[in-house]
Amino acid sequence: MKKILATVLPLLVLILLVADCARKTESQGEKEVASATSPGTATSTNYDSLYTSMLASLQGKDYKKALEAVEAIKDRIWEEAPLALKNVVLVKGMNNTYGVYEPEDNDVYSRGETIYVYLEPAGYKIVKNEAGYYEFRFTADFQLVNENGDILGGQEQFANLPFKSWHPNKEVAITFNYNFSGLPAGKYKVVTTVHDANSERRVSADTWFTIE
Repeated sequence: MKKILATVLPLLVLILLVADCARKTESQGEKEVASATSPGTATSTNYDSLYTSMLASLQGKDYKKALEAVEAIKDRIWEEAPLALKNVVLVKGMNNTYGVYEPEDNDVYSRGETIYVYLEPAGYKIVKNEAGYYEFRFTADFQLVNENGDILGGQEQFANLPFKSWHPNKEVAITFNYNFSGLPAGKYKVVTTVHDANSERRVSADTWFTIE
């Protein structure tokens, strides 16, 4: 068997947004592996006061306060949810920001061609340090698997991606750059596992590609 070499370069891009946009995106091959802290069971009481506040603010046309209530609801859900990888797609390069990228036309690559995998993590734990910064961090592993399910290689902890901001950002994009050499023609998948460094949460996404 030919020796298979892989070089991986992660690029993580963050932009700050004033407000969230609703996005109809669907992960490709996403699967939850484990949840750090089992997400807590939220009761309706946890959200009733926030929902009531939002409705009252809308009725009174106090849109600033209504948006604050919406953000508070989102924060509460974020704390309850497991780690997830949204919008996992093959893209044409690494110069991407959150929601701004150019998808690949197909999943077919030549030997030695770089494969760029874009994804958006959600549900990670954000902590505030003594200086007032909000911090969160990811690490990542990968495995290369052929169509028969055989693991051809991989690496644990190949990426360490820290963030520090004055705002608890939830709009984060990561682009992983994979370059495999020695692969014969065929169909493969790269399994990217992202770990939340501030908890035990982790999640994996399968990205299939073809070498011609």
